[in-house]
Amino acid sequence: MESLKAVFEKLELEMHHFEKFNDEVQFKILKKKEYLIQEGAVCDFIGIVNYGKLRSYVQNDGAEYNNDFYLENSFVTAYTSYLTQSPTNCNIEALAETEIQYITLKQFNRLIEEDLAFLKLAKYISDIFFIRKCRRETSFLKNSAAERLELLYKTYPGIEQQVSQYHIASYLGIKPESLSRIKLLTYINK
Repeated sequence: MESLKAVFEKLELEMHHFEKFNDEVQFKILKKKEYLIQEGAVCDFIGIVNYGKLRSYVQNDGAEYNNDFYLENSFVTAYTSYLTQSPTNCNIEALAETEIQYITLKQFNRLIEEDLAFLKLAKYISDIFFIRKCRRETSFLKNSAAERLELLYKTYPGIEQQVSQYHIASYLGIKPESLSRIKLLTYINK
């Protein structure tokens, strides 16, 4: 709960905004391997992870490719689906027991209609997802796997202790053996 309150303070929104938003929030607990949303469903929520961890992945020809992680205090949604209200092409799965608090699109839009100050929060969330997407996309075009790993560590501090090497390798677009080699070479060169 404090992480969401900190966002409101950062955005210089007043306490009554936080309370009004908090009155709309619902909670959901996911078990490990349970889905928050699956491919083909329409995403109608934005959440924040209270505890736990999730991964977002897409499937192609039976293989899974991780494209995002959601750790404690991060916002979670299938954002393109949320914005367009069309079916998502991704799956968001809990990697451990996870609790999220979330608000539906309908609830959030109603808050914005009642008080335009909530647009600050909507923009903040949008900026987070846009920047993460751009950084990841650019890193695949410009950076080596080792540089992508370094960016991953900066984007998700402590992820190497929370997520399996298999999932990290998938996110980086490499095989787990290559990740081990990169980590060994990085350790040797330090």
